[in-house]
Amino acid sequence: MNYIDVHNHFLPGMDDGCKNFGESLLCVRAMIAQGYNRFFLTPHTGPTEITNIKPAQTCLAVERFSRQMAEAGVKAEFRPGGELRLSPEMCRWTDMTLVPTYGMNTRYVLADLWEPFWPAWGDEAVDWLQHRGFTVVLAHPERMACMLDDPGFIQVLADRGVLFQGNLGPLGGSETELVRQLAQRYLKEDRYFMLGTDGHRPDHIAFRMAGITLAADLVGEAHLRRLMVENPSKLWQ
Repeated sequence: MNYIDVHNHFLPGMDDGCKNFGESLLCVRAMIAQGYNRFFLTPHTGPTEITNIKPAQTCLAVERFSRQMAEAGVKAEFRPGGELRLSPEMCRWTDMTLVPTYGMNTRYVLADLWEPFWPAWGDEAVDWLQHRGFTVVLAHPERMACMLDDPGFIQVLADRGVLFQGNLGPLGGSETELVRQLAQRYLKEDRYFMLGTDGHRPDHIAFRMAGITLAADLVGEAHLRRLMVENPSKLWQ
């Protein structure tokens, strides 16, 4: 299938994802068995309560991770990335190397925001990135409180040029029924630019892989391939 995962937390011991390489190996092998062969590794970055990993640290960690996977006999490719927490503080950065992009060589930035509503500084953060030539890819909108309260709000952000990365987990049953229904709605409305796993540990993977089957049933294999191969391939440079 040549699927590309565009969102996961498989780098061991870096954030709230896999705790050790053994867990990472289980996740990657399970996904390879379902058709994946390329992975962007996207730890939490930016000023968050979880971690504040710098892109340079991620690049070094991915190099080490790739060597370990090769030594374990895993035939897959790995690239660095990051899940950037949008924040007011971010807009004061002067060092653009703090902004994680897909592959650290594109202008696409995976970002998230967890406030119970969309704050004014959310617009400022998006503007700040866009004015510097970055394209914002907002992670898992189906899980955001502001979308659950007002599903149509996604169009407001789309009109601003924001792209969206849906999570496979809710489609496979990992979240509440309300989140699952919104994920299905956004998928059928063609709101997503990409689908990713947002996998954190081995017990996450079965739900994510079940999400692939449901997504194919909802929109068809060609649409699924666009979200999991063709569009992610644009970032694999």
